[in-house]
Parts: sequence; C-alpha cells; structure tokens
Amino acid sequence: MIDAAPRRGFAERAVAEGGVALLVAGWAWTAAGLPAFVLPGPLDVARAMGAMVSDPRLAGHVLTSLARVLTAVAVALALAVALAAAMRTGVVMRTIVERNLLVVLNSFPSVGWAVLGVIWFGVSDGTVVFIQTMIVLPFCLIAAIEGFRQIDPELDELGRSLTRNPWRRFAKLQAPLIAPFLIAGARIGYGIAWKIALVAELFGARTGLGALLQQAQSRADAATVFAACLVIVALFAMLDLLALRPLARRYSFNRTEV
Repeated sequence: MIDAAPRRGFAERAVAEGGVALLVAGWAWTAAGLPAFVLPGPLDVARAMGAMVSDPRLAGHVLTSLARVLTAVAVALALAVALAAAMRTGVVMRTIVERNLLVVLNSFPSVGWAVLGVIWFGVSDGTVVFIQTMIVLPFCLIAAIEGFRQIDPELDELGRSLTRNPWRRFAKLQAPLIAPFLIAGARIGYGIAWKIALVAELFGARTGLGALLQQAQSRADAATVFAACLVIVALFAMLDLLALRPLARRYSFNRTEV
C-alpha cells in the first residue's frame, strides 16, 4: 500500500505556496490602480530589494543594521545570564532582579529607551545597540531565569563536589542545561530586535535601514519602504532557519521539530 503521507505533505505545501502566489497576484492587481507612492507593485519592490543587495552603499546600510541587531541580542543574552546567575546567590539578589529590575524592564516604554539613549549617548551606533539591548533584555532575562530554575539541585550539588571553579562549573554543567531556554530567548529577542531596529535607527543613527527609510519618506518612495521591511523579513528568516532552529533542535529536551 502506498504511503499517503508524502503526497499529503506535497499537497499541503502546494496549497501554502499557492496562497502566497495569490497574495502577490492580489497585491499586483491592487497596485496597478494606485499611484506608486501609495502602493508600489511587486516588481518595483523586487527591484528596490535587488538594489539593496547589489549597490555597495545600500548593502552597507543593510549590513550595519544586521550587525547592530546581532550585537544587541548577544549583549542582552550575556547580561541576562549574568543577572540570572546572580539570583542564585541569595534572596536579596532574587528580589532585586526578579521582583524589581525585571518589572521595570518589562514595563518601560520602548520609545522611552530611544529618547533616553539619544540624550545620554547622542547619535551613534552605540545608541542604537543600547536601545535594542534594553528592549530585548527582559525577554532574554525571563528565559535565563527559567533555565537556571530548571536545573536539578542534585546536579548542581554534584558540580560543586567536582570543582570549586564557578566558570568551569558553568561551562560544563549549567550552560548545556540552560541552553534550550537561552536559544528560545535568542529567537524571541532576535525577532523583537528587528521589530524595533528601524525605530531605534530613526532616533539614534544616520546609517542603517532606518536611515534609508527616513530618506525614502522624504522622497515619498514607498517601494524602498516595502523593500527595507521585506529585507528585514528575509534576514530574520535566514538566520532563524540556518542557525537558530538547528540549535533549538540540537538542544531540545524532547527532540521534536521546532
């Protein structure tokens, strides 16, 4: 008997891809009746995206934004691990980090960080990274706290009996155990960092995709706006597919599909 699963999977993918094709066709049909500065067509947006890849000046803006996002996520993860580890030292640090600092970070407005970043550091790459880091940090911190909380106390005690070196204990025992939680936090943080990347760059930088959007706004260039947003979608999807998902599968407790 022929297994129907492959055929069913092919049919489901065909329906999904067909839905995307219909969406693009509807976009092209709608754009045909509107001015380009209101709704550009798919071909215009595709050409603008191609220019962002082929033109060295425009590609430089894309790579600058990518570098800022990756730096912010890495810094947020490092701070989250340090703060979550500090909570394990006693009740005082648990109260400070989880009941006070995390509440502030979770509720502080994103625009507030943007304004404060510009006031404190001026317009610079560091300002953009600061804004993104502070917005992403609470998500990474929650993941790190839950990761440390799931460590079996008996395993922790075993690590202490084997070595008194806290760095070695962290690298050999704790890091692999909290890795699934950190990877989940990184995936969430990476997406959120891109969501606020353009706003952060509009406030605090003269380069990057945010700067391109500002220039496009002054020229009423809707195609560049669409292209910049779709480039962000592509960059997120590529890193998530090629790096974050494989890491999530590797460190998953149940080895299920991510």
